Amino acid sequence: MRLQEMLKQQRLQNHYTQAQLAQKLFVSTQAVSKWERGQTVPTIDNLLALSDLYNLSLDELVQGSPFFKKPYVVGHRYRRSHVLALMAGWLLLSILLSGFDFKNWSILTMVLIFAAGYLLPILTKDYWIIEQDRIVVRHYAHGWIFKKLLEKDPHLKTIPYQTMAQVTIKYQTRERIRPFDFGSDSFKLLIVTTSGQHWALDFGSQVRDFLPQFVTYLQRQGVSVNDDDHIVDLLLRGESLYNHFNAGKVGATKSSRG
Repeated sequence: MRLQEMLKQQRLQNHYTQAQLAQKLFVSTQAVSKWERGQTVPTIDNLLALSDLYNLSLDELVQGSPFFKKPYVVGHRYRRSHVLALMAGWLLLSILLSGFDFKNWSILTMVLIFAAGYLLPILTKDYWIIEQDRIVVRHYAHGWIFKKLLEKDPHLKTIPYQTMAQVTIKYQTRERIRPFDFGSDSFKLLIVTTSGQHWALDFGSQVRDFLPQFVTYLQRQGVSVNDDDHIVDLLLRGESLYNHFNAGKVGATKSSRG
């Protein structure tokens, strides 16, 4: 979303006419009109005044989301120390629950092994990192990945911005057969590189905190971003993506999620 559109949207959301806003900023109504048509841009002083008036940071006012410092992790980064602490705590709990009865230890050991081999992978999500010149991806394979979780130096995949041929923001609703099916929809960043590689990166739940600025950042790096569903605009207007894309569908319930 361009600056003039942001300025108009914020004015309307705060229920000001152009004349009322002009009066508060001690400028002419024509000046406000020119800002919103893209003929001129506000001075730094006026941007600061607008920031105070709308109770937004300059980044939120100009780019639609707070400044995110790079590297920025999308998803949850698992640390080796956390995995070790979890397994140690699980083992201690198993011993305590067994009452130090050797006959029960074998069963609890099997439960521990099952948890290490199958439950941890279920709880483990891929994550990716936005860096200055690239995206770094940590991908966990399915199945027995306990060894991968304990790796001191995990293998990371990198996608330099200069190799991105096509980037698409894709939201896909999940078919819900039962009324109380609360499974999440698919919301991904789809990347095709110049070498033909395809990536599908999950956005997670905190997209409002970084996506508008990230799209602008990609564009400044020369990367074209397809947003045919106008998802960034929906986020900037404060709308729930879930509610927007599931409106009128059977089994969908109202949500405050992005």
